[in-house]
Amino acid sequence: MAKLNFELEQDFYILFEQLKALFPNASLFLADTTTQAIHYKFNTDDISVENMAALTQDHHNQYLEVNTPKMRKRFIYQENDIYIAEHRIIGKLHILQPVSIENDIVDEVELTEQLQDLAKVFNSCSPEMARMFSIIQRVAITEIPVLVRGESGSGKELVAKAIHDYSQRKNKIFVAINCAALNSNILESELFGHVKGAFTGAIRDHKGVFERAAGGTLFLDEIAEIPLELQAKLLRVLETGEFTPVGGEKPIQANVRIITATHKALREEAKAGRFRHDLLYRLRVIPIFIPPLRERKVDIPLIVDQILKESSTQLDTMPRHVNQKAMQVLLNYDWPGNVRELKNTLLYALTMANGKDEIEVEDLPNELLNADDYVKLPETNAELSPENVQAALEKYNHNLNMVANIFGISRTTLWRYRQKHKL
Repeated sequence: MAKLNFELEQDFYILFEQLKALFPNASLFLADTTTQAIHYKFNTDDISVENMAALTQDHHNQYLEVNTPKMRKRFIYQENDIYIAEHRIIGKLHILQPVSIENDIVDEVELTEQLQDLAKVFNSCSPEMARMFSIIQRVAITEIPVLVRGESGSGKELVAKAIHDYSQRKNKIFVAINCAALNSNILESELFGHVKGAFTGAIRDHKGVFERAAGGTLFLDEIAEIPLELQAKLLRVLETGEFTPVGGEKPIQANVRIITATHKALREEAKAGRFRHDLLYRLRVIPIFIPPLRERKVDIPLIVDQILKESSTQLDTMPRHVNQKAMQVLLNYDWPGNVRELKNTLLYALTMANGKDEIEVEDLPNELLNADDYVKLPETNAELSPENVQAALEKYNHNLNMVANIFGISRTTLWRYRQKHKL
């Protein structure tokens, strides 16, 4: 049976609660007597790696400082729940990562800069996305499997790429494949490769994405679409760390970090028999959920500005702004296709508004104007009033960028208006 050893490269200290009673033969002992009875490492031959998974819950990192007559040391503390296949919690995994006190300020500045960078990449200022950015930061420094869930067009590959870019593999290759775009026969070859003569048409050896992504990150999008027979082969790769090309005999080491994504609820897919439970436990160690655009409309003005900057240059068109009435339509539409639909809408509007200084309502697709969720807001700058501004501030949680866009004024003008009317 596989030996479970959580003595990690980063000099983590590990403590399992409740496992001593479950596994009497396990050795549980102090890892460092100078730091008293708080740091342990846990080794056992009684636990099979194949039969358990550590699922990180949404516990925030905390700083813990230990002072003894011999030393003063600070740790980052994180708590995780430990599950087994029957979905029963069998204990908790506590990770304490030593942190150099003199480098704390530098580390905190770096983390803050990372959050700011992520906000720019995703064009977001919403608290929902800020929580997601925090999870990205935490998982990027690990090799733990991540499952990204989000609706179509929400940016699942962007999340996977962000994790890669902040990981130790950032200087290696990032390979993405859409599992829904290929049938099962082609998909197996694309994943694991094939050797010459493996099947009709295999006139030469072909490297699959597991081999092409060696040393880097492999992103498997729409993982729920993989057929059951291929799911078994993927599970085997995750368990053994090896794969064999189609028609081949010699296994190849799989040195990749795997990130998967889906728009489906995999637990429901597993209950329905369309997805393997054991593969789900392997892939869904860290779940990341991308909030749909309709739940973070505060981000729409930022996303619109960025898309217009990029698209106007590509299309060599003039309009670089959306006027007040058109912005009202964009803000009140539910965007079932999320950011992808918003981008396509703006490309359409840019084309229709060619030669004008700004995008107007008439330049938008008709389906936006006919949508059931289209609700009118104050329509012109002439309707700028303390009552309307106050209502907009309350409606959009005092997001000044959004409110300024609604009234077609700058953020500075809005600030002065609020000062004047004591809003």
